[in-house]
Amino acid sequence: MQEFDLIVIGSGSGLDVADAAAQSGLSVAVIEKGRMGGTCLNRGCIPSKLLIHSADVAEAIKSAGQFGINVDDITGDFQKIVSRTNGIVDSDSDGIRQAFSEIDNPKLFPHECRFVGERIISAGGQTIKAEKILIASGTRPAIPKINGLEGSGFITSDEALRLKKQPAMLTIIGGGYIAAELAHFFGALETKISIIQRRDVLVPDEDEVARKFTDLFSKKYSVHLGYHTESISKSKGMFIVAAKNSTGKRIEVESDQLLIATGRTSNSDTLDLAKSGVKTDGAGFIAVDEHLETSAKCVFALGDAVGRYLFKHAANHEAQYAFHNLTHEKKSRWTTPPCRTQYSVLHRWPEPATPSRN
Repeated sequence: MQEFDLIVIGSGSGLDVADAAAQSGLSVAVIEKGRMGGTCLNRGCIPSKLLIHSADVAEAIKSAGQFGINVDDITGDFQKIVSRTNGIVDSDSDGIRQAFSEIDNPKLFPHECRFVGERIISAGGQTIKAEKILIASGTRPAIPKINGLEGSGFITSDEALRLKKQPAMLTIIGGGYIAAELAHFFGALETKISIIQRRDVLVPDEDEVARKFTDLFSKKYSVHLGYHTESISKSKGMFIVAAKNSTGKRIEVESDQLLIATGRTSNSDTLDLAKSGVKTDGAGFIAVDEHLETSAKCVFALGDAVGRYLFKHAANHEAQYAFHNLTHEKKSRWTTPPCRTQYSVLHRWPEPATPSRN
């Protein structure tokens, strides 16, 4: 059994903690079963914003006539846009993995893992343990239970970011920011968009912005608000989504592709947390205290895995607190992310000993 001072599960913002701990003289293991860089780099904010930029360029060109510039016969090369995006993303992710192959600390374990005891983990047939553990295992798309959905060939945001063929018609179930971003991307490239949202607005967590955003989106796309999806069926290669609203009105929406964007769920269920003493909340997110420590002593968690704010900047903020609390007896209390200047002095990172991999 190999022993370390710290084991970090996940290679998103957890890498920041792993690097800082290693530079501070601790022996560190990083466990990552997938591509290096976490959700943001591989399946989230980086590829989505690259695709959105292409969508913005397309819409700017379409509106050029307002400025006296005549542009005719605009076409988009969907495969080229997607290939460019994933070429950038994959190059960065591969670069991180290559950097890890050249160092011994942190040591990378590129395997799926699970707890087999208190601060003891099985990864790729090897058993490792540590004095302290940080869980930064992230989330995955949540799949709702809808009659006919399983086995229908639907996609989530993971597949949408790497789709080989542009849909002519796309139905999106869900109305949060992931649904909105992907609707904008595909819609700007002339895919016919239909959105089925159970709430009365899109992006409902955005307060007063939500209503205005919904009004603008409804002018561009077919937006069905207040509808609960009842079933999915296929006919001649087409998806047929049946939904009903609170008044009993039913609709059927047809498309050649179906995107499920109904939120995220924690990956904690893959870790066999019960054997570690780590508790989760009712939604499966890891429960932590004000120091980001779990119910198991010396086991901490951060980022999407804890379900507080599922954004990269929040995870980076938490990483600084986690590093401080993992390496100091006097722990600092985690607070809602302020501007950087308010916490950078307290949570100072070690100067990098090697070129950054992020």
